[in-house]
Amino acid sequence: MSSPKVAQVVVNRPLRGANQVFTYTVPEALQEKVAPGVRVTVPFGRQTATGFVIGIGGEPVPGLKLKEIVGVLDEEPPVPPALLELARWVASRYVCTLREALIAVYGPAGHGGKQKPDQAFWFRGEAAEVLQELERLRAPVQARALSLIAAQPGITRRALLREGIGAKAIAALVRKGLVTTEAVPVWREPYRDVAAGKEGPPVLSLEQQAAFQEIRTAVSAQQHQVFLLHGVTGSGKTEVYLQAAAAALEAGRQVIVLVPEIALAHQMVLQFKARFGSQVAITHSALGAGERRDEWERVRSGEANIVLGARSAVFAPVTRLGLVVVDEEHEPAYKQEQAPRYHAREVAIARAAFEGAPVVLGSATPALESYAQLLSGHYRELKLSCRVDGRRLPVVRVVDLREEFRAGTVSLLSNLLIDRIREKLRQQEQVLLFLNRRGFAAFVLCPACGNVIRCPNCDIALTYHRPETLLCHYCYYRMRYEARCPRCGNTNVGRYGAGTQRVEEEARALFPGARVARMDAETTTRRGSHAAILDAFKAGAIDILIGTQMVAKGLDIPGVTLVGVVNADTTLLLPDFRAAERTFQLLYQVAGRAGRGDLPGEVIIQSHCPEHYAVRLSALQDFSAFARRELALRQRFGYPPYTFMIRVVFSGPAGDKVARGAEEFGILAKAAAGKEMTVLGPAPCPFGRLKGFYRWHIILKGKRGQVVRDACREVLRQFTSRRFAGVRIAIDAAPQSML
Repeated sequence: MSSPKVAQVVVNRPLRGANQVFTYTVPEALQEKVAPGVRVTVPFGRQTATGFVIGIGGEPVPGLKLKEIVGVLDEEPPVPPALLELARWVASRYVCTLREALIAVYGPAGHGGKQKPDQAFWFRGEAAEVLQELERLRAPVQARALSLIAAQPGITRRALLREGIGAKAIAALVRKGLVTTEAVPVWREPYRDVAAGKEGPPVLSLEQQAAFQEIRTAVSAQQHQVFLLHGVTGSGKTEVYLQAAAAALEAGRQVIVLVPEIALAHQMVLQFKARFGSQVAITHSALGAGERRDEWERVRSGEANIVLGARSAVFAPVTRLGLVVVDEEHEPAYKQEQAPRYHAREVAIARAAFEGAPVVLGSATPALESYAQLLSGHYRELKLSCRVDGRRLPVVRVVDLREEFRAGTVSLLSNLLIDRIREKLRQQEQVLLFLNRRGFAAFVLCPACGNVIRCPNCDIALTYHRPETLLCHYCYYRMRYEARCPRCGNTNVGRYGAGTQRVEEEARALFPGARVARMDAETTTRRGSHAAILDAFKAGAIDILIGTQMVAKGLDIPGVTLVGVVNADTTLLLPDFRAAERTFQLLYQVAGRAGRGDLPGEVIIQSHCPEHYAVRLSALQDFSAFARRELALRQRFGYPPYTFMIRVVFSGPAGDKVARGAEEFGILAKAAAGKEMTVLGPAPCPFGRLKGFYRWHIILKGKRGQVVRDACREVLRQFTSRRFAGVRIAIDAAPQSML
């Protein structure tokens, strides 16, 4: 008698610190359906749970009675085998559970409403018989329907209804036996109305052509290589992506294109859809669950061979991966903030390595981790040093806001910026104003007693929004604003700092004839609002657009000739070792929105710290000088990319228990540290309380990533056995260049 077939299953239950993989026998009735990658239901304790099959085979332990798998949830495995291997890598690299990694890999598979099948129609006779049947039909609507069906075999009921054909006419044709019908799946395809263009691709510049040729060679050879497409803003990186994707399709391969933001995705979607039509599947969080599921299915079935989306698109179920593109690869949005806390750039490189595909990382301001890899020879640089059509880079000027204050300027906009905006409006050119802070005022303070009105759930000041609202940007607690101090009763409280609402108000007052719009989290809550604002701006219906960082990157609006940075310091003084890098990248990128058309551009950066090297070098648009200086500082003080770093965050509703848990973890970590790992902390987080939870953190640092990860896992195993009930632990492994 042969041994029963067994399967290894990761049960979908949070079991940190416990065994993650369980073995079940496969009943004979399910042996054809159970395969690696399918989801199953299994008995777990006294309940039934879902789980992921990650392997088949192995011998049962003698004398141990195994439970049987109850059912199979998928007709076919929703993920290819390579993604199961990638899930194991994600769990190892980011110190998360295999269950958490598998949930990320499965993505929208199994979620969203079931497809509602449509009907497709075909004419039953020969083509020559169509005219005869049309003459016999005395009903004009039926005749028109038959003409459409004959001209477009397989046309669906929905398409006929959109053409004005009623259901009765369709039913009459079926009843008369003139057409045959068949049930077909209907994909909920976003951007369905964007038609593929008929024009061929533009001629590449010499630098673009050289970059494209190198990528195409790697695609043809199915060779894993990481290219850093380092091009100044407006240098035509997107066209290189498009032609590289076309080369991958010609080679019979599939493509994944990652973009950091939904706002940026809209513009990239239009470009890819115009070039490749329905070959492109779109996935990001702004789509409905059903749309995302259907796009996933179109990819898995091979109907769509290009996947374009935000960070989770890196897990798309392509089976013939030929190219991965990570646009604006430096963007912080590629970092996932919930477990598993992966970085999409790193995952993209790992996946491409598993599947033998090249990766193109594109940016005008590469992440320092990527640039360090380039300097060490691990990445190959493809350089685009000039803008397309010989367009000049914008002229950048820096305004010292301290001098403006001493001169008595009360506006948020300097005299120079106001004068240049007026000139641009007179010339009927467009202006982009950038401030990376939303709301009207950053905080409300009583000058009499010094009280700052704070969120009751978070260790942060409430932001003043018009009309008369105080809002927490973390937990979204809100209260009505009253011009009276709740502590001392003073009726002369002040609103300090500025956000995009205040900039909008000042712009409308200073430039009364201008058409002013704002693009931030408040104005883009409705679905499609990003696209609506950008389309209006591109069409020239907006003169001045005011926005947060969602307008700072990737936008290509030819009419914008002036960019004003209202305050360059909002990210510069944050308690983060990446503050200078983020500031430089943001300023360089937003400056690149100017002068992308035929007219030259200019940029005015307002700063209280104009002498800081991040501000000064961004004005000079000198990335290499900034990177050399910042990398030297990172190496001197032991930060990534020269060390591996894990941040362990403890949170819970009881502050004393959270502090004790962090202290206990710190004791265990220091005992396990040895000579190859440094432990910093525990200490309260910069925001010591968020959403009602107190927060402490510990930093683990070391030269060798595997040593730090292994030590963290061992401490977690010991710590969870001590049962600090109510204390949550979040593991955040920083991106590293793996030198």
